[in-house]
Amino acid sequence: MVIPGDVLPHLVDVEHPGSKTDRYGNQVADWSASKHAAVDAWLQQNTSAEDTDQRSAQIGEWLMLCNPVDTAGQPLTVYGADRVHWGGLDFEVLGPPGPAYTPVELHHYEIRLKAVEG
Repeated sequence: MVIPGDVLPHLVDVEHPGSKTDRYGNQVADWSASKHAAVDAWLQQNTSAEDTDQRSAQIGEWLMLCNPVDTAGQPLTVYGADRVHWGGLDFEVLGPPGPAYTPVELHHYEIRLKAVEG
């Protein structure tokens, strides 16, 4: 069971970074070797704010609902370090995605996003 496609009008790009070893031997995110997954989703803005203390920044928190599969039908995994791109906006995933279950299976993900411009 999944969310019907007609209520997921937004095609988004979920980006998961690759990894590399830095000069200290630590594994760090490598965005030049990232993997992408096209996902049908519902996005809505929950909050917005303006940071004018040190700069002129627009900050928005959004909620993304999506099925646990990408548009190709492959299982979708989203991590707190991932990014989501949609409509010219770039979002950071805030924390681990929230899985929502029916009594028998994973139904969809609820993913909090943050966009910062400026």
